[in-house]
Amino acid sequence: MKRAILSLYALVFAVAGISPVVAAPNSSPTSLQKKFDAAIADTKSSMMTNPEGALVTAKSAERIARSMQDNNADISVATSQWLEGEALSRLNRPDEAVPINKAALSVAIQKQSGSKLHADLVKSSAIIAAKSGHVQEALPKLHQAFSIYQKLGDTRSQAIILQNLGGIYNDARDYPRALQYYEQARNVHKDDVSLNVALHNNRGNTLKEMGKYPEAASEFREAMQVAKAMDSPFLEMQILSNIALVAQLDGRVADAQQSLATGIRQSVGDAAEWRPYFYGIGAKIAFEKGDLAGAKTFIDQAFSGVDLKSSTAPMRDMHETAYKIYQRLGQFDLALAHLEAFKRLDDDGLELAASTNNALIGAQFDIANQRTHIAKLEAQKVQRELVLARSETRIRGLTQYAVLGSIAAASVIIAMMFAAAASRRRRREVSAANVQLTYAASHDLLTGLANRFQFRKLVEDALTVAAEQDQRCALLLIDLDRFKWVNDTMGHNAGDELLCQIANSLRKIAGDHSHAVRLGGDEFAIVVPGAPNDAELLDLANIIIGQLSQPHDIEGAHIAVGATVGIAVGPHDGTCVKDLTRNADLALYNGKAAGRNRAIRFVRAMEEIVDERRALEADLRDALEKGQLSLAYQSIVDARSEIIVGYEALLRWKHPVRGNISPAIFVPIAEEAGLINEIGNWVLHTACVEAKKWPDHVRLAVNLSSLQVEGQGLVACLINALASSGFEPARLELEVTESVFLREENKTDETLARIRAIGVSLVLDDFGTGYSSLGYLRRASFSTIKIDRNFVKSATAGSKDSLAIIRAIVSMAHDLGMKTTAEGIEANEEVTLMRELGCTQLQGYLYSRPSSVPSESTSDMWFGESRRAAG
Repeated sequence: MKRAILSLYALVFAVAGISPVVAAPNSSPTSLQKKFDAAIADTKSSMMTNPEGALVTAKSAERIARSMQDNNADISVATSQWLEGEALSRLNRPDEAVPINKAALSVAIQKQSGSKLHADLVKSSAIIAAKSGHVQEALPKLHQAFSIYQKLGDTRSQAIILQNLGGIYNDARDYPRALQYYEQARNVHKDDVSLNVALHNNRGNTLKEMGKYPEAASEFREAMQVAKAMDSPFLEMQILSNIALVAQLDGRVADAQQSLATGIRQSVGDAAEWRPYFYGIGAKIAFEKGDLAGAKTFIDQAFSGVDLKSSTAPMRDMHETAYKIYQRLGQFDLALAHLEAFKRLDDDGLELAASTNNALIGAQFDIANQRTHIAKLEAQKVQRELVLARSETRIRGLTQYAVLGSIAAASVIIAMMFAAAASRRRRREVSAANVQLTYAASHDLLTGLANRFQFRKLVEDALTVAAEQDQRCALLLIDLDRFKWVNDTMGHNAGDELLCQIANSLRKIAGDHSHAVRLGGDEFAIVVPGAPNDAELLDLANIIIGQLSQPHDIEGAHIAVGATVGIAVGPHDGTCVKDLTRNADLALYNGKAAGRNRAIRFVRAMEEIVDERRALEADLRDALEKGQLSLAYQSIVDARSEIIVGYEALLRWKHPVRGNISPAIFVPIAEEAGLINEIGNWVLHTACVEAKKWPDHVRLAVNLSSLQVEGQGLVACLINALASSGFEPARLELEVTESVFLREENKTDETLARIRAIGVSLVLDDFGTGYSSLGYLRRASFSTIKIDRNFVKSATAGSKDSLAIIRAIVSMAHDLGMKTTAEGIEANEEVTLMRELGCTQLQGYLYSRPSSVPSESTSDMWFGESRRAAG
C-alpha cells in the first residue's frame, strides 16, 4: 500500500466553469431559464465541497432543462449531464457517469463542436476513463480537451489538464516528470484557490512515492490549510487520509494513528466516503505491528458493504492488504477473492498504458509547448513588423510634410535621422526575432542539434547533391545502449544532462562537413554529404561508438553507455529519404541483434531477413487465436528418489505450412513484436488450469521473458491466473534468466518482490552461462538454481572447470537454502555424478521428453516409482 490510496490524477479537485446558457436574442430569460441557471450555479458552487449535494442539484437542473422548449434546451440538458458526470466521478461512481457523459458529449459535438462545453465533456470522459482504469483511453481525450482549451485561451482548464497529466505520470512512476507538469500547471494559471489545494495534494502524493516523506507531509499540510479555509470537510478528510498514510510510511506510527482516529471520528456526512480509506490504513498499521485481530477488524470495516467484483480503483491497494491479512489468517477463500479484485483493478490495460502511452501523450504535450513557444515568437515577429511599418510610414509622412509645409531643412533632417535610426533598430529586432523563430523550428530545444524536421531536409539536400555530382552521401543512425537505465536510476535530469554531453560529442565528430541530428529520445543521426568509402565510414562509426562509450561525468557519477550505429549509403541504398532511412534502420536493427555496441553497414540480404521475420510475425499474431500454440511438459525429479516433483511447461508452435518452429526462433520475434505479454499470459493461464488437476505435491514451472518482468501487467496476469484456476501460489515456480537483471533494475526488483509476496517461488535458470552475479541471488531470493546442461555434459566428460563450477553452485545454493536442478540429464553416468556433487533435482530426456498434458494413467509415477524413460 505504498502507492497512494487515492491516486485520482487531480480529479477530485478539478473544478471547471461552464459556458453560460445564452438566452434568445432580444428576449429576457424565462422563469424556467432562471431556475435552471440557479440550479447550475448551486451545482458548481458545491461540486468541490459537497459532491453529493452537487449531484442532487445537477439532476434537478436536468429535469428543468428537459421541460424547456427553447432552442437551447438540448445544450442545457448536456450542461446539466456534464455536471452529473462530474459529481458521480468525484463520488467514485464512474460506471454510472459513463452513459450520462456519453449522451451529453454527443449533443455537444453535434451542436457546439469546439466550444468550452465540448472540451469540458471530453475532459470529463477522460477523467471517468482514468478512474475506471482505462488510461489508454483517457490520454488522447486529455490531449484533445487541452487543444480546445488552448484555442479558446482558457488557461485555468489547461492547468487542470496538466495536473491530470502529472497524476498519470505519477502512476507511471515517472515522478520527476509528474512534478514538472505540476509546475507547468502552476505557471499556466496562478493564484487559484481550488487549483492550489489540488497542486499541494498532488505534489504530496508524488513526493511520497519518491520516498520524500517530510516534503510530502509539508505539501499535505499546505493543502489542508487551504481546504480548511474553504470549509470543506469532504476535502479535509481526503487530505487527512494522505497525511495518515505518509506518517505511517515514514515510521511515525503515533502520528499516523492520531490522524487515523481523527479521520474516523470526523468522516461523517458527505465526508463519510473517506472512512473506508482510514480503515484501510488502520489495517496496514495493525498488520505490520503483528496485530492480526486488529488488522482483520479494520479491513472488514473497510470493505463493509463493498462488492469485491465492482470495487473502484482507489481500493486497489487495500485489496492487496486484505489478501495478506486473510492469507495469514488461513481464510483462503477471502484471500483469493481479494486477489481477484486486486487483479481487476491492476489490469494490463491500465499499467501498460501508464508505462507506454504516457510517453506518447507527453510528447504531444511537449510538441504543443514547443508550438506555443514558436507561436509567441511569430506573434512578436508580427508585432515588430507592424512597428517597423509604422516607422517607415512616419518617414514618408515627415518627408511629405516637410516639402508641403516648407519646414526648416535642419528640422526635417533631424526628424528623418531619428526616424531612420528607429527604423533600423526595428529592422534589427525583427531580424533577430526571425532568426530565433527559424532556430526554434529546426533545432532540438534540449541539445541544440538539428531536429527531426530539419533531418529530412538535410538528407534530401545530401541526396540531391550526390545525384547531381555523381557522389555518395551517407546516413548514420545512432541508438544509445543502456540509456533507459540512466533515466530510471538517476532521473530525467541526469538523462537530459547525458543527452547534452552526447550531443556535444556528436557535434564535434560531425565537424563542419557533416550534420549531427537528434531524432528524439536517445536516437541520433549524422548526415554525411559527399561520403567517403565504406572503410572510412566504418572508421567514423567506430569513432562515434568509442567516444560515446567513454564514461560521462553526471552529477558526480561516472556513467558509461554504449552506442550501436547503422549505416546506409545513398544513392546505392536509397534514392529518397524514406528508403535511405529505412535501410539505415535495418542495419541498426541488425547491429542490436548482433550484440550492440557495434557498427553495421546495410546489405540487401537484410531485407530478405526482415521479410522472413515479418511473415513469421504476421503468422504468430494469428497462431494463438487459431490454436497453433500448445504446451508440452517435461518432468523434474528428486535426485535421490527419482520421484516426480514437478513439471516445466514449454511453449510449442506448430505452423500449418512450416511445421514445428523452434522457440529459439519465434520467442525473440514475439518479444520484438510486442506479443510476448499476450502469449505469456496465455501460457500462465493454460498451465495453471492444467496443473490444478495434478496431485498436490507436484509443482508447476513456467518460464518468463525478461520483457514480461520489465512490463507492467505480469503481476496482474499472475493473480488472475491463480484466481481463475484455483491453483495454489505455493505450487507455482516462475523461471527467469540472469538477463532479467540487466535493465530496469528498480522495476525488476519491485516486480519480483510482488511475485514473492503472492507466495510464488522464483527459479534462476541457466545459472553460470551469463553474468553469474551473486548479487542477483540476494536481490531476488530464489528458491532454486538450475545448472545449464553444458556444464553437466562437460563435467561428465571430465572437465575440471565445469566440475569446479557445479561444486561452487551447489555449495552456495546449500548455504542459501536453495535447491539445485541439473538440466539435460540423458545418461546414467550423469545421474551418478550430479548426485555425488549434491544436486537436489534432475531434469532431462533420461526421465522424459517434453510431451502433452500428463495423463491420469501416469499418476502412479508421481507417488514413488522411478521416472526413467523407456530406452
